Amino acid sequence: MDSTKLQVFTSEDLKAFTNNFNEKNLVGVIQFGKLYSGKIKGGMNGEEARDVTVKTWDRKSESTPLAYDECLTVKEEVEFLTNPAMNSHPSLAKLIGYCCDEVKGVVYDISPRDTLHNLMVKDYLNWQQRMNVILELARLLKFLHGQDKPYLVFSINASHIMLDWDLNPKLIDFGLIGKWVIGEMSAKKKQITIPTRCIDPYFALRGGEWGTSCEVYSFGVILLGLIAKRISEWDKQEQADRVLENLLHVWAKMEYKPQSSLVHKSLQEDWGYHAADGIAITELGMHCIEFFPLNRPTMKDVVERLENLLMFQRLGDSRSHKRDKKF
Repeated sequence: MDSTKLQVFTSEDLKAFTNNFNEKNLVGVIQFGKLYSGKIKGGMNGEEARDVTVKTWDRKSESTPLAYDECLTVKEEVEFLTNPAMNSHPSLAKLIGYCCDEVKGVVYDISPRDTLHNLMVKDYLNWQQRMNVILELARLLKFLHGQDKPYLVFSINASHIMLDWDLNPKLIDFGLIGKWVIGEMSAKKKQITIPTRCIDPYFALRGGEWGTSCEVYSFGVILLGLIAKRISEWDKQEQADRVLENLLHVWAKMEYKPQSSLVHKSLQEDWGYHAADGIAITELGMHCIEFFPLNRPTMKDVVERLENLLMFQRLGDSRSHKRDKKF
């Protein structure tokens, strides 16, 4: 992929793709804007009709009160996703084009099923599918953290992971992009609030530099949510004194007992589920959300532990070719 080969869209193009940003096309709300399902009609630049995902930036986003340069953010994302080291990874969104017009947005080559956040609590994803999603996400973070200078995503949460119709996870939010891959993060970006539901509490209390261990914590929250079919409901909680206990990682620490499983009962009845896996992956999730960063595993360790689950050992990874491919 080359940024010179990307299509430059107008606001009218984005409106046409999404039926004028119709609410029926709205897939989810993310930290910096909104995600829409869309369709590019056949004939445009000689191409066939295709289903796409459109992401728009929104200055009025409640989760991002700090002013920032939307057009610069779009260009930084384009630069990142067209970086030769990044653009071939299967779990990073693939760009078709971008828009720096009245509406700021990008168009991804993804036929969207839904965000992981929206599907976590539903019965739509069975045990094997959930394990495939978490393994692919772990491999992506291992890849990003394994660069000469680790790439840090900052805003890892289930709302920023899109599942296509084959249930492949795609990271689609790079709002705090800038550190290492395309230069140092700006002072303004450092002030942007990271979503509370997945943030490392040690970092929140002590401050300092955001590092790979912070992202392991965020990953652990997603993992526990996937196996327990739970999401953090802090933003919908009316009683202030119950906000903390409704955060998923707080709930997990209250419920967990050594050598036990936090896997939802309905998932324990699924084909391919093994009780030993339930205990092992619960322990892995709890290990990821240890309070002290030095006590957490690396993403390399996480991937190895996931690949050693009985499900993958006995049945084989359903997408093993990706394990063999080196990025």
